Parts: sequence; C-alpha cells; structure tokens
Amino acid sequence: MLRRVTVAIGRGFRETGQALERMGMRAQDNWVFQEKLCRHRAVMNLFDQRPNLGAAVFVAPNASVIGSVEVKECSSIWYGAILRGDQSSIYVGAYSSIGDRTVVQSSAVNPTGFSPRSYVGDFVSIGQGCLLRACTVDDDSVVGDGCILQEGSLVDRGAMLEAGSLLPSGARVPSGEVYGGTPAVFVRKLQKEELTEARMAAEATTVLAAKHADEFLPYGDMYQLKEAMAAKAAK
Repeated sequence: MLRRVTVAIGRGFRETGQALERMGMRAQDNWVFQEKLCRHRAVMNLFDQRPNLGAAVFVAPNASVIGSVEVKECSSIWYGAILRGDQSSIYVGAYSSIGDRTVVQSSAVNPTGFSPRSYVGDFVSIGQGCLLRACTVDDDSVVGDGCILQEGSLVDRGAMLEAGSLLPSGARVPSGEVYGGTPAVFVRKLQKEELTEARMAAEATTVLAAKHADEFLPYGDMYQLKEAMAAKAAK
C-alpha cells in the first residue's frame, strides 16, 4: 500500500513538472510541445511491478514489456511483441526469442491448477503471431508461427509445436516429439540433428538481435532537438 502511494506521489510530481515546462515554453513563444509524439514505452513499470532485463537483451522499439517480467541475458523480444506480466509473472530464459507480434500473458488464476505464470526456458524459439497464456515452454523447444498455448499447457524440453497449432489447457508436448494440429496431436519423433539445429537457430537469432540493437540509440529525448541543433550549428 505504501509503495502504491509513493508511486502516485511520484506521478503527481512528474505531471506537475510537465505542466510547468509547457507554461515556460508558452512564455518563450515555443510551441514544440504540441507536436504529437508517440509516448510508447518498450519497457514499462506497472505500479510496484518492474521488468528485469538481463545483459544484452534486445527489446524492439515497438515491443512492450510490462510489469512483472524477467528476461535473461541475450534474449530478444521482437517487433510488435507484447509481454504483459500484470496478473502474475512472466519468465524468459537466456538465448530465447519471442517472435514478431507474439503475445505472452500470465493470468490471475489457472483453471488447470498449475501455476498462473508463463515460463519460457533457455534457447527457446517462439515464432511470429503466437499467443501464450499461463503456459510453460521448456529449454531447447520450438513453437512455430501462429500457435496458441492455453492455460496450463506444456511444451517439454527439446520438443516442437508445428505452426498454426492449438495446445489446449493442460495438454503436453513430450520431450523429443513433434505435435501439430488443432488441437495438437502427435506427429512424429524429433531427429537428433533437429535438436542441434534448434539450438543453433536460437544462437543465430541472438546474433541477429545484436545487429538490430546496434541500430538504435540509447533512450532519451535529445533526438527531438536534433534539427534545431543542426540548424544552429550551421549558422
């Protein structure tokens, strides 16, 4: 309770500061504050719930990591992805990737009786356009594009879920097997070389994420004044 009161007071100070800044800029006949800038924040606190990002984690500028989310080192959250840890926690291990437009949610209560948090292990590749809710994807696993993993579902270590599959609540993909379909059913056994390829793909995605991260400047608002500073320097 005390923490929430402190957060509310801090927000009040920030809003007061913004109002004073606008008044000062009006007095100087400077109306740049009226420019419609995107206020999107890739990493956002939710009251006392704070994201915890490890070293060399890439979060795309238009991704959203919100609330009680922990992402370990060298993992990547790609463009348009959303990790929303507002009801319970989300954990993403090291060298894992959450694909473009994928949504990972937790839940307040899991109807299956399992933990309501969402867990993604190490060296996991989650494809594009997936929906994961209060589920577990263990180490060295692959989830194809467009998959839906419902509450309490489990993709075991070194397993694969084919693109477009639905894994119902409480269902499991056993280790070393490939499941697919709606609902997902057994397709075949994974070959040893496929397990090696899955880890190599996870590592390659980490390298690619580092290249993307190099293209973005550190967070700040100085870019808003870039043109004015360049014009002043040219005089």
